Amino acid sequence: MSTPSLLFWLVAFAMGMITSIYLPMNGVVAKYVGSALLANIPFYLLGTITTLFLFSLTGNLGAIAQFRTVPKYLYLSGFISAFLILGSTFLIPKLGAGRFFVLFVAGQVLMALIVSHFGLLASPQEPITLKKGLGTLLLVIGVFLATQ
Repeated sequence: MSTPSLLFWLVAFAMGMITSIYLPMNGVVAKYVGSALLANIPFYLLGTITTLFLFSLTGNLGAIAQFRTVPKYLYLSGFISAFLILGSTFLIPKLGAGRFFVLFVAGQVLMALIVSHFGLLASPQEPITLKKGLGTLLLVIGVFLATQ
């Protein structure tokens, strides 16, 4: 497997930073409208419109037919997405953005280790090594310290 370029690393890092802004934004919307559920409607509506617009720019409308080939269980990602956004909209005002994201990222790292170790969901297989295990242990200790 080739090493990702510095640009990919920077984009991934920026995405993490953006996530730390956009998820709390939904919590603020929930305060205005009085409902975490209701706050998610404009999120998904604008997300759908943006995605459809960007897709229309590709001119590859024939690709839509490929949805028939997608295994049905993979569509659960839509449910998972709604759960994540709703959960963050509800939890950030309760836990605070810092505590929420420390726990959120720790969960991502731990699950990513498992997914990568077994090569699940077409992920490149990267076995858990002693170094990765030690890094994960330090992460768990850091989460404990950061959330106290």
